[in-house]
Amino acid sequence: MNDHIVLSIYEGHMASSCLMINGKVISAAHEERFSRIKCDVGFPFQAINYCIKYAGIEYSQIDKVVLSNLDFNKNGIANLMFKRPALYSIDDWIYENNNYWRETLINKKNIETYYEIMGGKKRVKDHYYDFSNINFRESQEVCKKKFNEIRKETVSNLLGISKNKVKFLPHYILHHYHAYYSGKNRNVNKTIILHQEGDGGRYNSGISIPTNKGIKWISGNNQSDIGRLYQWVTLILGMKPYHHEYKIMGLAPFSNTYEQAKTYEVFKNIFKLNRKKLLIEYSNKPKDLYFSFKRLLEGHRFDGIAGGLQKYVEDILGDWLNLILKTTKRNNVCYGGGVAMNVKANGILAKNSYVKDFFVPLSPGDETNIFGGAYLSTEKFYLKNNLNPNKLPPLANVYLGPEFSNSEIEKSIIENKKLKNFNIYENISNESIAKILAKGKVLGRFVGKSEYGQRALGNRSIIACTNINEIVNKINSQIKYRDFWMPFCPTIIDSDSKKILDNTKNISSKYMTMSFSVKEKYIKDMLGGIHLGDNTARPQILSKSDNPLFYDLILRLKKYIGIGAVINTSFNLHGEPIVGHPNDAISTLIRSNLDGVILNNFLITRFSIK
Repeated sequence: MNDHIVLSIYEGHMASSCLMINGKVISAAHEERFSRIKCDVGFPFQAINYCIKYAGIEYSQIDKVVLSNLDFNKNGIANLMFKRPALYSIDDWIYENNNYWRETLINKKNIETYYEIMGGKKRVKDHYYDFSNINFRESQEVCKKKFNEIRKETVSNLLGISKNKVKFLPHYILHHYHAYYSGKNRNVNKTIILHQEGDGGRYNSGISIPTNKGIKWISGNNQSDIGRLYQWVTLILGMKPYHHEYKIMGLAPFSNTYEQAKTYEVFKNIFKLNRKKLLIEYSNKPKDLYFSFKRLLEGHRFDGIAGGLQKYVEDILGDWLNLILKTTKRNNVCYGGGVAMNVKANGILAKNSYVKDFFVPLSPGDETNIFGGAYLSTEKFYLKNNLNPNKLPPLANVYLGPEFSNSEIEKSIIENKKLKNFNIYENISNESIAKILAKGKVLGRFVGKSEYGQRALGNRSIIACTNINEIVNKINSQIKYRDFWMPFCPTIIDSDSKKILDNTKNISSKYMTMSFSVKEKYIKDMLGGIHLGDNTARPQILSKSDNPLFYDLILRLKKYIGIGAVINTSFNLHGEPIVGHPNDAISTLIRSNLDGVILNNFLITRFSIK
């Protein structure tokens, strides 16, 4: 049997690419790490080039190029052209609602196209696509067809790959492929696969099951607008959609009971369960999700809005999951889609008494549809060759992005003249770093291959002790410049996780996609890595085999602080992508008050090591 080589591409927010060979992900990267545009949108050419180069293959060897949307409607094409999720300001989002959505959804007017309303050609950003053939005055179907041809031409022209190898895949189902095949659970009789997201094309919510003949779709709809509701409430609270939804989740535990209950009343009758189809659908559908709730929430306190919305989301998702598990008699859950980025809700869902196992994969939003697309293509290849797709290997490694040699890092250090007032040490050991962290220093860690996804998992992280009272304020005010209510997350080594976390079901949390209560005995030791509103943590539970060097560092730190845990937040300044190049790491050090940066075996500090 010949190798099956798949290049998988996602063009929406967090545009990304991966390369899979015979079911194994070889490389994966986000375009934003190269372009330095946070949440970048469009054809991820630089990420693709990295993936191919790292794999050491030629473009001609690729069997399939899969793109994770069947097509884009006119608004979707304009969104890509404008890089809307990446570049829109809060003012842009408000202008869009006032001048387009209010007129079309509420006033029912036939107005200019979204493209023209939002600025037309003058707003289009640089792209690898040639959009010159798109005319938004033409019909929806003509625009869809033209843009799909542009997508194929872009692959062919830039990569030299035949258009015949390019396939468009339905967005929604790819969440199921990632949620199931990325994990280790292959119990086809007991597993149920679920997803919830804002807009997945035909469905934004769905249910499937694994079989020995591939994933079988059961039910879905496009009325489960939990993700969309969260998006527009984010804007109502003066924050950026696609960027700041997590801030609502972070704020929610600080709401008081009265304010939370007041807002909960506004949301509680929006959705209902369709018990026959096992789906969430509208009970009382508003005309829109921005103006309607902006009016209904007038006079509500900002923390109450966050708390009420989060509680409602937890409740409706909980009722939905309960219905599915009782009806299907399946108790191993694989759960994906953008709504699955809500780690607090995930932690509550996992506690359902019917749940035996609850798996949320790496970064389950749209950017991991690259894995879903590659798995779908490989599943077809397996079936064609009479192989059981349940033998597909799970995603064993998340460190799939670029790495830099010590000589490349040294070159960046030498060329950066602004480092003349910093101390530079070479051949730094984990033992030395552990001692520095134990003294309350905050360090950036840029080591080895970068991890994939929106959550830093040790190699592109800012790290600090969990048991120093002022450490959170220091990171927030001097380094990350984040909102005061936002907590930081810990990495906990597996040998200590059982004693620190309330995780009696031994739910996997390799990717910071679950939340757990911290046991009272360890709250004081974990203060820097828990949410002070409810004493929960969103941990990366780290096994030695997943990242031996990072594991060794935390184990050494344990000798000094008594606990095998470290604060781990993404290595970036607020509003910027996670660092991608050594120059980015050095720039972040210079422009913040980080105490130092680890660059492989180099350490750059503001202080002297004695």
